[in-house]
Amino acid sequence: MKKVLLLMGLVLMMTVVMFAGSVAAAEEAEEITVWIPGDEVEYSFFYKMFEEYEKVNENVDFKIEQQPWGDYWTKLPLELQSGRGPELFMTHTAYSDVLLPNSKELPFEVSELEENFNNPGIFLGENGRPVFIPLVYYGAVMYYNVDHWQEAGLTEADIPATWDELEEVAQKLTVYDGDKVVRSGFDYSTWYTLADLIYQQGQGLVDENGETTIDSEAGINVLERIKKWEDDLRISDFTLGNGSPEDSFLRYQSSIIYGHAWMANWFASTDEELNFKAFPIPVWSEDAPVITRADMELTFGISKNVNDKQYEVLVDFTEFVLNNDQIMLDIANGFSGVSSRKDLVGKGDDTSTINAINAQMDKMIPMVFPREYETVIRQTMEEVAVMDLPIEDALSNAVQQLSLSDLTSVNYYENNYEHAEEIK
Repeated sequence: MKKVLLLMGLVLMMTVVMFAGSVAAAEEAEEITVWIPGDEVEYSFFYKMFEEYEKVNENVDFKIEQQPWGDYWTKLPLELQSGRGPELFMTHTAYSDVLLPNSKELPFEVSELEENFNNPGIFLGENGRPVFIPLVYYGAVMYYNVDHWQEAGLTEADIPATWDELEEVAQKLTVYDGDKVVRSGFDYSTWYTLADLIYQQGQGLVDENGETTIDSEAGINVLERIKKWEDDLRISDFTLGNGSPEDSFLRYQSSIIYGHAWMANWFASTDEELNFKAFPIPVWSEDAPVITRADMELTFGISKNVNDKQYEVLVDFTEFVLNNDQIMLDIANGFSGVSSRKDLVGKGDDTSTINAINAQMDKMIPMVFPREYETVIRQTMEEVAVMDLPIEDALSNAVQQLSLSDLTSVNYYENNYEHAEEIK
């Protein structure tokens, strides 16, 4: 009888221990709230990286909360500042200035990362360690409607390498109804155009004092060329795209547009019948020190409000992503860009968009523009192209509007560019 009681006691003790162990395991499971301004269709590669991490880390549970894009970038900094909000969040270069102070630094030294990553020290915290690390580089490309191209008797041999060549091609593509342009040969109406073409002439967008140089000779040259496209050659009509060339492209109202690499997957999913390809941005001259800017998608930010255990988990997650070949390639391909991992450059999907980015990558300047600079650049183009404001007046307006803006960050990126010595 004593043996039976002893055995029952041991079983009971084992049961208690096993139950206690399961409770401990449950208590150890770390729940991480993640904010993303998009759904699983748009950001499938991001959702997948969380799933992959959970597979090998069963004690981590990511709770993904999808936020509306329009509200996300206003709501996120406020929530982080108040001590609430998510532990982990998708970042964006355009909002890095407000997210950096609310994010934890990663425990990595830039010097250690530079061996394997391109430009890992762009977004640094107070202690000189990276807060966000670029995952993928991408930027502007030229998209063209293949059907329009073929109807005009053009072939791939006609892909323009310079702006002079583009003007010749665009004249063959433009369609008129009387005096009205109903299909532009080239829609340039995004703000990228003015910024990039200033850079292509070797002119930086700020001087050493951090003041705008939009009114430089290079800026005047670009606006004069825009007037030529609108009024003399009549290959463009700013109002068709109205600042969003992708809209006129999807409406088949433009044959070539100044677009962005991320648009490739969006075009394909929005209109399956749209037959399009991409080619590199034409250059002002063969010795242009910059072709276009390099935009970036970054590692997810870690809230400054996380506890030590959460921080440990999220640092491990960041390392997991950066060291996983397939995840890094999926992210690069998802944005139609080039991986920041040096050993993965050239290993992305074989698409015309990614090939165009690869072709111009050596002369893409990593850059984060203050949002007000983007707004003013676009407004300046519209004043000249649509409102027929004299170029001098439009540039005077731009300088006045930017006089109170802090543009020193632009100077920082320009000075750290590989070909900085070629930019004045």
